[in-house]
Amino acid sequence: MKIQSTIACSVLAVAMATAQVPPAKQPVRPAGAAAAAKFKAIWEPVPFNKDINLNAVACVGPETCWAVGDKSTILFTTDGGTKWQVQLGGDPQDTTDDELSDVFFLDATHGWAMTRRGKILGTTNGTTWAELSTVTGTSRGVWFLSPQNGLEFEDSPQATQRRSNDGGRSWKPEGRCSVDASVGGLPRQLPCLLNAAHFLSPTVGFAGGGASLGMAKYMAAFGTTLDGGATWSMSVIPDSTRNITDVRFWTEKDGIVVLDRGEEVHWTGDGGTTWTRSVKQRLWPGLHAVGEGKIIVAIGEDGGIAYSFNGGRNFTSRPFALPARAKAVTFPDAQHGYVVGQHAMVYRYRIVPIDYTRPGMIAAMAQ
Repeated sequence: MKIQSTIACSVLAVAMATAQVPPAKQPVRPAGAAAAAKFKAIWEPVPFNKDINLNAVACVGPETCWAVGDKSTILFTTDGGTKWQVQLGGDPQDTTDDELSDVFFLDATHGWAMTRRGKILGTTNGTTWAELSTVTGTSRGVWFLSPQNGLEFEDSPQATQRRSNDGGRSWKPEGRCSVDASVGGLPRQLPCLLNAAHFLSPTVGFAGGGASLGMAKYMAAFGTTLDGGATWSMSVIPDSTRNITDVRFWTEKDGIVVLDRGEEVHWTGDGGTTWTRSVKQRLWPGLHAVGEGKIIVAIGEDGGIAYSFNGGRNFTSRPFALPARAKAVTFPDAQHGYVVGQHAMVYRYRIVPIDYTRPGMIAAMAQ
């Protein structure tokens, strides 16, 4: 893999609006709703019925989702979690110690799930699963660009990118990550560690991680590709001192990166040439999702939630009284979201009539 290097431009820090609720805005109305109708945004419980920790969730539509967790568990729903079907595992008494930590779906039939030890499972019909391979030295997840073409990154400094051309059955190394940067006014070529990736198409993608300065010190490293990861243009965010742990883009120009699980959030409107820091104090840490760029949600693992409705330029924070620890969140679109966690917890975000009520419901913000 040929890696091209550039240096990102300066960062303008702007204060985050925390713990202050802005003036009420008109909630998003579902398409076709009468103009006079009133709606509200909520989180409501739609849990699985057995005590199994859920670690990740992926959706291919507003209500078609898979959740994975302990005991090799893979759950499936077509109605937003009202009913969960067990596709694999699902038994709290099972003696297996396989903990599925990541799940990725390309479309409604092609999906992959991964353990923290690098074992990869796959489905080609959205229903039945088979063990495909084990990749050592990684727990970062997999990203597939087509049913056959996938990428993953080794979990080490100057990480090796590995590619599969057979749907995840085998993996071949392609190259190591490095980035040119200016450190103390001197040019440095730094090894990279990539933590996350996001592809808008089979060719256009973005990746984030850290550029190692040695002695456990890092700068934020950011990469773009226009050829499906065959080559990456790498840069660093100047003056940054943390790894990128999440990256989300909704156009080729507009996106955010999250540093150190919420210590900082930076947004870009030019594809990563320049970055602006929107969060200068710790955001609710841990879990982040984007719904079409219209709503960005950060959920704390042990409570708290932050919303942005302007592409991450600022956030509004508030408590979030979930009954268990959250482990993952996703927003398939701006009006539908899911958070999963310990003890089979699943909550879904959606827009409902103003008089709707349900036990366990939590009020949410809407655009």
